[in-house]
Amino acid sequence: MGTSFVAAQPNAHARFQRANERRGLWMLEDAAREFPNLPLEDALQLVRLYAERGSPKYEKAALRWLDRYLVESSPSLQHFAKVAVSLAKRELETDGRPADRRARA
Repeated sequence: MGTSFVAAQPNAHARFQRANERRGLWMLEDAAREFPNLPLEDALQLVRLYAERGSPKYEKAALRWLDRYLVESSPSLQHFAKVAVSLAKRELETDGRPADRRARA
């Protein structure tokens, strides 16, 4: 049973990437459900699409993403605050940096 799951995960990621490229919200949600733990970077893609679409799911998803980001990435307090503000303003880029910082990196 574990072998079929491992083999299926690359296909799930490919589906997730295609749905993200097409900006298909329901397809992206469906592909995300195939992961037992969606990678943080991919979860941010879903959060960003919720923001783009003005989805009522945005705030809860953004808070859930922030919780994971804090635990999985161990950012500094200052960086975490910037990311949180960027999410609140719906200006977060794919790499977790505030939009106003991406050009400087």
